[in-house]
Amino acid sequence: MKKALILGTNAGQADIINYLNENGWETHVCGYRREGPGCNLAHQFHLVNTIDLKAVEDLARKLDVDIVYSVSSDSAITSATKVSERMGLPHLLNGAYIDLFNSKNAFRDFLNINNIGTTRYIVVNNDNINAVEWNDFPCVVKPTDSQGQRGVQLIEAKEKLQDALKLAIESSTSKEAIIEEYLDGNEFSTNVVVQNGEILLNEFSDRIVFGNEYFGLPKGHGLPITYINKEQLKIAKSYVHQIIEKLNIKDAVLYIQMKLKGNEPRVIEIAPRLDGCHIWRLIKHYRGIDLREYAIKCLLGEKIDKANYITNPDMRRSILEFYHLPTQELFDLEKLNVRENVAYTEYRYVNGDTIIPINGRLEVVGYCIYNED
Repeated sequence: MKKALILGTNAGQADIINYLNENGWETHVCGYRREGPGCNLAHQFHLVNTIDLKAVEDLARKLDVDIVYSVSSDSAITSATKVSERMGLPHLLNGAYIDLFNSKNAFRDFLNINNIGTTRYIVVNNDNINAVEWNDFPCVVKPTDSQGQRGVQLIEAKEKLQDALKLAIESSTSKEAIIEEYLDGNEFSTNVVVQNGEILLNEFSDRIVFGNEYFGLPKGHGLPITYINKEQLKIAKSYVHQIIEKLNIKDAVLYIQMKLKGNEPRVIEIAPRLDGCHIWRLIKHYRGIDLREYAIKCLLGEKIDKANYITNPDMRRSILEFYHLPTQELFDLEKLNVRENVAYTEYRYVNGDTIIPINGRLEVVGYCIYNED
C-alpha cells in the first residue's frame, strides 16, 4: 500500500485525503495542532508543524512515505516541495518556482518585464514606510508573502495608508508589503494542469466576491465563465500560455487568479497547487473530471486521460456558494441561509463549535453546489 504524508488538516486537505483514501492509499497528516477535518480522515495524525522543514522531513523518513503533498495552502505546498526535493520524492515545480510565486513583488516583476498585463506597484518595509510616495487611490495594500487574504486591504484615501502598511508588514514573513494599483473590474480564476509541457486543462470560472466591506473574500465561483467576454478570455488564456512558456514549466498544477482593469485582464497571483475553494468539485459537477485525480497523476508522472471531460454540458450554469459566519462565533446552522435543491452540501462545523480564525473577519463554514434556474 502506498503511503502519503499530507501537510495541513483544513477542509482543502480533507479533499485530497478523501481521494487518496478512496484509492487505496495509507494517509498520514500533520499540523501544529489537532484541528480541522483532516485530522480524523487520515489514518494517522502527527503533531508536527508544517513549516518546520526538518521536522516534516524527519516524519516523512520515519513513515517511509511515497509522497509528501498538500493542496489549498501556499506555506504547506512550499514545505512539501522542499522536503520532497531533499528526499528525492515526486514533486512538480521546484523550490525556485515556488519561491517566485510566493513573492508577490518578484512575481509582479516577472509579469511586468514580460508584458503579461502590466500592473504598477511599489515595495514598502519598516525602513521606508515613512517616505512612501503613492497618490493613486483607491489602491491595494498586501504583504509580499502571506497566504490568502491576510493583511490585504483596499485603501480609499491616503490618510489610511500608513495603518494598512503596518498591518501588511506585520502579516509578512519577510516584513515587507506592496502597494498596488487597484484593479476595478470583475474577478475570475483558472485551474491549470500542465503535463510534459502541454496545457491539458485551463478551466476558467467566475470568482464571485463581496463588496469592499470584505474586500477580496470570495462568495463563490461559477461555471461556465460569464464575467468576461470572448476576447478577454482569449487574452487571459494567452497569459497562461505565456507564463508556462516563459518559465519553461513542464509539469504543474496551478491556480491562477485574475481581474479586469478596465477591459484588460491582469494576473493577480499564482498558487502552485489546487485551490482552497473546492473548485475541483464544481468542475467535477460541471465537466465530469476530478482535478484531485489529475493532481496526483501529474505528481506521479502518470498519463492523464481527458476522455471524461464534458465540452458542452447539458445543464444550466453551476454555482459553488460558500456559507459564512463571523470569526470566533459559535456555529449555528439556523444562522445560515441554506439553499434547497442543491447538488452537494458540506459544513465544516457542527452546532456549538467555535469558528476558527482564518482571515480574521468572515469565515467559510460550509458550501453548496447548485444549478441556476
